[in-house]
Amino acid sequence: LARGANRRRTESGMERMTLFVHSSTISPTCQSCLLLVAESKLPVKIKVLAYDEGERFSKDFLKLNPYHCVPTLKQEDGFVIWESHTVMRYLCDYFSDSSKEPSLIIKTCYPSNIKARARVNQLLDYRHCKLYPSILKVTMPFLGYEAPVSQQVAESTRKQLHEELERFSSVYLREEGKYAGGFHHPTIADFSIVPALGFTTVLKGYELPKRIQAYIKDFTKNVASYEEINKGFILKTKQLALAIEKRLSHKSQLSDD
Repeated sequence: LARGANRRRTESGMERMTLFVHSSTISPTCQSCLLLVAESKLPVKIKVLAYDEGERFSKDFLKLNPYHCVPTLKQEDGFVIWESHTVMRYLCDYFSDSSKEPSLIIKTCYPSNIKARARVNQLLDYRHCKLYPSILKVTMPFLGYEAPVSQQVAESTRKQLHEELERFSSVYLREEGKYAGGFHHPTIADFSIVPALGFTTVLKGYELPKRIQAYIKDFTKNVASYEEINKGFILKTKQLALAIEKRLSHKSQLSDD
């Protein structure tokens, strides 16, 4: 009965959802949810919060999410969740269960088979706990989100990142499938991992391992909305990196004088 009620609510348009995201394009976590919504053509309203104006700290938003993070998903019945991986899993579960005919993307990007789903969950945990921190450790100083580091530290963290990316390639991209975990189609793990890898574009002279380059190429080719959604991210990272480079160059000139 509950499942039938869920279907009726969805079909009648009563169960509307709103996804709150950053106005700043430099957010892989927001990108991942936007990709899922766009690729699956989900009936989810996108609400952009003005990042520079601190809109996520407004009283109204803090009532929804005391942690003031995005993406945050709000359902019409008052149900609210945040954390990008939780949001993606919930959207997949909700629309798989509630939709009259779930899209093929929803069916395949978070598989119902318990072992396949466990593999996707493992990849999501790996991305959040190991891969993303490794990427941020190297790239944040180049974007101005952390204090500049010495050349020795920069080279050391870059080496550590490369070793982790080589490990990712050998463990998760070694099977027959084009995508992480050996899947033949993108999953929500890929929706999360690929945008995170975008931060490495700020590392001058650095090349991702060949297998990862092929992985990103396949993802870009088969996830139609990625290029458009990622366009602002690439532009913003380049702008931030250039601004930091100019600032450090100016400081260096002053110290020489």
